[in-house]
Amino acid sequence: MQKWFGTFFPILSILLLLWIEQSVGVSYGVKTVAKVILFLAIPLLLFRATKFPFLRFRKADRKSIRLAFILGISIMALIIGAFLLLQQVIDIASLRDDLLQSGITPAVFPFIALYILIGNSIVEEFFFRGLLPNIFDESRIRFIYPPFFFAVYHIAIFLPWFTLPILLLAVGGLWAGGLIFQLVNEKCRTILPSWIIHMFADLGILLIGVYVLYFY
Repeated sequence: MQKWFGTFFPILSILLLLWIEQSVGVSYGVKTVAKVILFLAIPLLLFRATKFPFLRFRKADRKSIRLAFILGISIMALIIGAFLLLQQVIDIASLRDDLLQSGITPAVFPFIALYILIGNSIVEEFFFRGLLPNIFDESRIRFIYPPFFFAVYHIAIFLPWFTLPILLLAVGGLWAGGLIFQLVNEKCRTILPSWIIHMFADLGILLIGVYVLYFY
């Protein structure tokens, strides 16, 4: 049952979230609730007996944490640098309109940014770097499926903004990033290191959001 869940539930969840993201005119709040239900609430109910060993943050060693900070800062700088380099081929006006239509306005952005930085990152880490790799245990599939699902899921966010070559580049980068996140967790077997990296990556994206919403 567990491996079935690890293979098919992410596909069904991602398809549903893609549909909500692209085909249904709902607010960011509704999208967030749907994501929390699919990526957190349902798995917590189904797998509560496992006690989720990847949430035992005290097991994280100092070396893994130090590496997480180094990688996180590097990825944040890479994201901002890539945006500055590629902004001529990014439809920033469309990006800004999409944010506003989703209810992400300059007035509420600070609150949404705080949720993304802390709440959204831990939800994604729980699902993609904690639950799914744990389901596949020692199988090498855990290095393929979870990063792949993580990358495909984010197509929902990138789809309207980029041309196809840039979109494929972004998805490839997300897959590689997801794999790096996962590998950093290998030694301590908790999601704390990848959560730290994820927050730095989100911080880079949020700084771009500040530019798009307040200065573009």
